[in-house]
Amino acid sequence: MKNLIIALVAIVLVLVIAAVIIYFAAPDLFEDIAGAILPDRGEQTSPDDGTTPDDGGGAPPTVLAPGDGELQVHFMDVGQGDSILILFPDGKDMLIDCANYNNSSSYRTETLAYMDNYITDGQLDYLMLTHCDSDHVYFMDEVLEKYQVDNVFMPNVLATHDKVAEADLPQEQLDRFTDEDTISTACYADFFIAALTEPDCTVTLNVDPDEDTNSIVITDGTKQADGSYEGATYMLTFYCPTEEYYAESDLSSAEEKNAISPIGILEYNDVRIVLTGDSNEINEPTFVDRIGGSLDCDVLKVGHHGSETSSTEEFLDAINCEYAVISCNADGNTFSHPRQNTLDRFIEDDMTIYRTDNNGNIVLTVDETGEMKFTLEREVDQSVNQIGADAAA
Repeated sequence: MKNLIIALVAIVLVLVIAAVIIYFAAPDLFEDIAGAILPDRGEQTSPDDGTTPDDGGGAPPTVLAPGDGELQVHFMDVGQGDSILILFPDGKDMLIDCANYNNSSSYRTETLAYMDNYITDGQLDYLMLTHCDSDHVYFMDEVLEKYQVDNVFMPNVLATHDKVAEADLPQEQLDRFTDEDTISTACYADFFIAALTEPDCTVTLNVDPDEDTNSIVITDGTKQADGSYEGATYMLTFYCPTEEYYAESDLSSAEEKNAISPIGILEYNDVRIVLTGDSNEINEPTFVDRIGGSLDCDVLKVGHHGSETSSTEEFLDAINCEYAVISCNADGNTFSHPRQNTLDRFIEDDMTIYRTDNNGNIVLTVDETGEMKFTLEREVDQSVNQIGADAAA
């Protein structure tokens, strides 16, 4: 028996030494072996099948390799509005929405100046407008004018303001927008024209052909025939409205307009960040179904500025985040954002709450070890961020 124990210990030591050697000498091989032995390690929903790994469907999931750089997510204080600047660890960058509800010149100037600190080459890799509301789109045409934007992601919604007719855009560009609903605001038209006339820019609509396919995946990996991404260290997968969803939706109400917002999952070094636009109780259940019911995440960018109809209990249970980041207005707003009953759901789930109205610009960093850090422009006690509005929205 003693000899058997010694032999087993020797075998374990040999395996450990071999694993260490492979880890440093051939990290890609180590990841493949680790992924086979430990399927939960760094596992990511496949960006091409929309299913969770244990449901048996679609292409195999991409197992992300450890990244050696820093991911930064800047939740910029734009008052009553939304704007997120993402600096990926490979040097690429992305802007999601950029606006203030009242088109305030001070917020516009400060936001563009803030971006200049990080976009120093005049070039922006990715720009996404989640939906057509003014508090998400107002400054976007100026971003397109200021920077060379390589990729634009935008709603499948035709702009019908007189400015569009005056711009005389090619009919084949207009024909790409297949939804019967249209938006006639001047601010959406300004963005619409700027996006479709941006030189050397690829325009992609925020549409998935079906619930099993993610059309927009941003990663540093190389897509393989099986739908996985070789060499990926980060991945931002968007769950966009499907073609059927657009066909069945009526954008005549504010809630329906908000509910075309894609929900994104950004993963890096085993940290997952949920990006929501103005998602709400209409499209949140669809997202939950598409991820197979649950996906353990860490940080939630709260949908629709903390409104009563967003961040439902079902949605929060599915993503199980520890932190909530809310973009809202320090001077108050007529929408009663964030609502107290929404904040109470975060409190019930023991989530730490950060808010641009109280904390200013909020920067989340994820380093090479997977450690998260929040840097706040202003520090306030959690008790302050847990107080919301009770008035009807």
